[in-house]
Amino acid sequence: MIFDQHIRWLQGEADGQLAYMRGANLESTLWVGAHLEKALFSAANLKGANLAAADLKVADLTGTDLSGANLTDANLEGTFMENAILKGANLSKCTLLYTTLRRADLGQALLRGAFVDSADLSEANLHGADLTRARLVKVNFKGANLEGADFSGAAIYSANFSGACLRNANFKGAYLHEIILSGADLEGANMRLKNRKQLPRRRSGR
Repeated sequence: MIFDQHIRWLQGEADGQLAYMRGANLESTLWVGAHLEKALFSAANLKGANLAAADLKVADLTGTDLSGANLTDANLEGTFMENAILKGANLSKCTLLYTTLRRADLGQALLRGAFVDSADLSEANLHGADLTRARLVKVNFKGANLEGADFSGAAIYSANFSGACLRNANFKGAYLHEIILSGADLEGANMRLKNRKQLPRRRSGR
């Protein structure tokens, strides 16, 4: 019912209503392929929810608990997820374009094959996250915890890792181009890159 009303609201119909679920308990909800553009979920409990292929473009998920949620192939373009909890969540093959994930917790999260462009992951926790074969363009990882993160086979362009913790991170077979590593901790990192002759330059962050 609420989704039908929300879709009508998106279409500008008079009887439509914005999906407003701030602080709601929505644990283990099944919303595969749901149209939730611009919906308000801040501080909601979405632990274990199934949002595979859902459209959450420009939705507000600030401070939302998405631990263990399935966001495979979801559209998170422009979504607000600052301080969100995504521990162990599956974001494989999802789209994170201009997404705000500042200080979010993505520990042990799966982002395999994800498309991440111009997203803000500054000061986020991605300890042990799996980003294998992800495409990362102009991503801000400034000050992020990426210890033990797996970037194997990823394509990384113009990303900012300044001040990030990359201890024991795995970049085996990754392609890195014009990335910023000033002040990053690379102790124990596997830097056997696909483009090993073009190691990333260390330069000052902005």
